[in-house]
Amino acid sequence: MDNKYDVVIKAHYKDYHKLDLVVDSLKYLNPEPENIYILTQDGYYPKDTIFDHKIIFIKDDQVVPYIDRSRLTHRPNWNWINLVSIFQEFTENDLYLDVQSDNFFTQPIDLFDGDGKPRIFQSTVNSGNNKGHRPYFEFSERVFDLEKVNDGYSYIIEFLMYDRRILKEFFEQRYTSFESMIEMVYNSIDNQSYPADQEIFGNLIEKHYPDRYSFVSNAPVYLDGVGNGQEVSVDFLKSYIEAVKQERPEVIACSHHTWI
Repeated sequence: MDNKYDVVIKAHYKDYHKLDLVVDSLKYLNPEPENIYILTQDGYYPKDTIFDHKIIFIKDDQVVPYIDRSRLTHRPNWNWINLVSIFQEFTENDLYLDVQSDNFFTQPIDLFDGDGKPRIFQSTVNSGNNKGHRPYFEFSERVFDLEKVNDGYSYIIEFLMYDRRILKEFFEQRYTSFESMIEMVYNSIDNQSYPADQEIFGNLIEKHYPDRYSFVSNAPVYLDGVGNGQEVSVDFLKSYIEAVKQERPEVIACSHHTWI
C-alpha cells in the first residue's frame, strides 16, 4: 500500500509560539510526511524548524472547498476548523495526518502497520469523550447517519490520519453534491449539535471501513493546559515536554492546551 502522506496543522494565533516545537516533533513520525501544511488566518508559519523545506503555508481564505463561516451559527471558528479536517482538498496526498497545533510527539511512532495499513489511535484519557459527548453525535447522526460505534474510548487524540478517498466515497453515497451536503451541515449546527472531526472519521472507519485501517487501542498520550487566556513561554513548553519524556516514558505524544 502507498504510505505517502502529508501533515496538516491548523493554528490559532494563541498557539503560534508553539508551532516550532510542534513541527520539530514530527521527526518522530515513521515515515516522515511528504509535505507539512500550516493553516492560519494570516499566513503565519514557523521559519526556523528542521522541516522548513517541507512547509507549505495556507491562509484560511485559500482553503478549498469553500466553507462559509458566516453560516456557522455556533462557535464558527472552532466548527470551521473541524469541517476543514474532513472536507479539505488542498493536500497533495490523499492520506493526511491532522496534528493539533499544541501536540508534541515524544518518541518514535509508526503510522502504518506491517501490512501498510494506516494506524488509527483510540484514547481513553477523557471519560466524557469515552461515553460520547452528545452534541458531537447529534451532528454526525443528523448529517451522516453515523452514531458512536462503541463506548469506552474516543478518537479524539490530537492527531489522526485521514483518507480523502474514503471520505469522498462515503459522502457521495449520501449526497448528490458538496453543495447539498454543506447546506445540511449549516442547518445542523447549533449549541446542541456540532462536529467533532476525529470522532466522525474514527467512527466512520470503525463502522464502514474497518478493514482499511489498523486500530490501536488505549494509545498512551498525556494532556495538560491552562485556561482563562493564560499563556506559557517556549521555555516552559520545552521543560514540560522534557518532563513528560522523563516521567512518562510510555507516552507517545503530549499536548498543552491554551483555552480562551
